[in-house]
Amino acid sequence: MAHEADSIGSPEPCRRSASTPTHSAASLTRRSLLAKLGAGAALAGLGSAVPAHAAPRPGGVPFGAAIQFEPFEGDPDYRRPYVSECDLVLPMNELKFGLLRPERGAFRFGPADRLVDWALANGQAARGHAFVWWSTNPDWLEAVTEEAEAERVLLDHIERTADHFRGRLASWDVVNEVIAHEPGEAGGPLRDSIWLRRLGPRHVPLAFAAAARADPSARLVINDYDLEFTGDRYDRRRAVMLDIVRQLQDANHRVDAVGIQGHLYSHLKIDREALARFGRDLEAMGVGLLATELDVIDFQVRGDADAIDEAASVVVGDFLDGLFAGQRPEAVITWGLSDRYSWVSDVMPRTDGTPARPLPFDPQGRPKAWYEALRRKLTQG
Repeated sequence: MAHEADSIGSPEPCRRSASTPTHSAASLTRRSLLAKLGAGAALAGLGSAVPAHAAPRPGGVPFGAAIQFEPFEGDPDYRRPYVSECDLVLPMNELKFGLLRPERGAFRFGPADRLVDWALANGQAARGHAFVWWSTNPDWLEAVTEEAEAERVLLDHIERTADHFRGRLASWDVVNEVIAHEPGEAGGPLRDSIWLRRLGPRHVPLAFAAAARADPSARLVINDYDLEFTGDRYDRRRAVMLDIVRQLQDANHRVDAVGIQGHLYSHLKIDREALARFGRDLEAMGVGLLATELDVIDFQVRGDADAIDEAASVVVGDFLDGLFAGQRPEAVITWGLSDRYSWVSDVMPRTDGTPARPLPFDPQGRPKAWYEALRRKLTQG
């Protein structure tokens, strides 16, 4: 069992976590993320927001995918499967702090507006990602040193952004990747970040309170990675997440769901029983669950495309089995749709020279077997 998370309401100085690297999709450096961007109602009750051509059969779990602005604008073929396959879409990068506010005085809402409005015009839902994240911070934010000023910046950012999209986004990832990569190390259970260094653990409830005020109708999600595998480290990460949710609730802050990113390593084993128990524990607290960034990292799987896809089918199937055994997820969202546009190829490429195959559709737009199995699971539950 992990030690309890630092009190998220405590004003005491924070403890810094070790700077262990992470292989999450969100671990892209600001430079690589900027380069990649340039190159390349509640979710549980979407109701009439789900288009008939994309909707699962009655009672099905909504399916969605993250979308990127640059290929959306430049490649008509990129858009088509989002219309035919998705019940909801998620701007992948366009609402992250560093891309939304590269300069202090301006909010660059244009790209995210374009994506969200396009989705709504197609009868789909959309969600926001993310108010608080440790990465992609602009230089001006890193230069903020005073606690009071950091609090003003955080609250202003959340309030102005949420108000801008109020009524258009079904949910928000309020806090993203707040758990330390290795939560059992001396640095503590929370990830080192500018927000933790300036505000301590209280930046988490501050963010949730601000989001609830700014858009009361949106579901509020805490999102993190490595919550599904077998091993002591993953047990600790699940325990820390439960501690954070309990502390938010004890302080009367609304947290509606936990997002499991689901960046699945096809050579690692899913702990289906622990994942199911995690879902049941959240459900007992009145907190939902969803998969927010599903893809498959296959750099340690040997063989041809068929072997890679077979390994992906196993890990995705085990993940979905554990997820559904805990509680019915509010949605399952992949981190893109086509292998042509994925962070995995750039950040975690295969060493044998063959292309990575992380997403539901291959580079030619053909669906993989694991995607067909995923859709059956969403329909049948």
